[in-house]
Amino acid sequence: MNSQPRPHTTVDFLKARGKASSRSAQDASDEQLQRSSSPGHNPSLESAPTKSSKKRYRAPDNEGDSIANTETIKVQVYGTSAPRDFQVRMGSPWGRYREVLDLENIHGSLTVAERKEPHYGLVAIKEFPSTAAEKALERHQRVKHENIVDVLDAFTTDTSLYIVLEHLPISLSQIVEGAKYPTEWQLAAILNQIICGLVYLEREKFQHGSLHCSIILLSAQGKIKIGWSIMCPVLPQLTRPANLQCCETVDGKGEPRDVRALSPIMMELMQKYVKDDGAVGVDNLHRWPSDCDAVAFLSETTSATSALELQNHSLLRRRTRREDLMGLIFSAEVSAPRNYSCCA
Repeated sequence: MNSQPRPHTTVDFLKARGKASSRSAQDASDEQLQRSSSPGHNPSLESAPTKSSKKRYRAPDNEGDSIANTETIKVQVYGTSAPRDFQVRMGSPWGRYREVLDLENIHGSLTVAERKEPHYGLVAIKEFPSTAAEKALERHQRVKHENIVDVLDAFTTDTSLYIVLEHLPISLSQIVEGAKYPTEWQLAAILNQIICGLVYLEREKFQHGSLHCSIILLSAQGKIKIGWSIMCPVLPQLTRPANLQCCETVDGKGEPRDVRALSPIMMELMQKYVKDDGAVGVDNLHRWPSDCDAVAFLSETTSATSALELQNHSLLRRRTRREDLMGLIFSAEVSAPRNYSCCA
């Protein structure tokens, strides 16, 4: 192996929820869930989970579609451009959904599930302990944007809150772990959608607070959404304290953590690793010349004060399309390693 130091560019890293009056609202929620997934949806998995020992309440098989209590709580969603009513059902979700796979990593866990007959479609279900339910529910109620994972349903028991989210097959972690590198055009298509989501959060006076590749999710058609899939403190001994502050309100002062989080995300996408010394930059100047837009944008992530500021960068002014990512996504689906746990 060549022991000579690799040429590199370096930039200093700056450290960075009333009850419903009729069943019509429940039926509307069911219809929304059915529309949310197509029967041909690709059930590829999110990033590198290990087997979960978490025990969940499961409805007996002979219960069919029944739920412990069909009473619902009607909660108004605040702070969105398209206000809607949000249904929190009393009881467990497992009378309506069937577990497919448990996914877990050091940041948290979720369950990929399918709707029971006669309905269809995949969803992602997040479990929150009752102690964190109020904050988690508020978080998910108040955020709605095309580049942020949508909440479809919710269930509450004496011990837990279950939030049902739309399912997207892979995350940026699979792109990083896959065989191909994104082109500069594809990198711009990825960042454009992420920045749109972050600009929305800024306008709503929120910040995500725990942004990284594992929770930035992609559809097979190239749609990118910032997810909540590993922001749940189900396993408090494994989660970082910052995870408990996700999507917190901000006053516009202090370090823009979401902007700073873009630095390691970009480095992982561009070269599949981050620098050990904490510096921000790339080593392969053949793939990423020092005068290219991508390297300039990477440098800006260390000093920009907002996502809105980054939105005006020349890299993001390119006329990219979601479809530009389809080949890269397919390659990651085939080549990235997969770990999971499931019941036979």
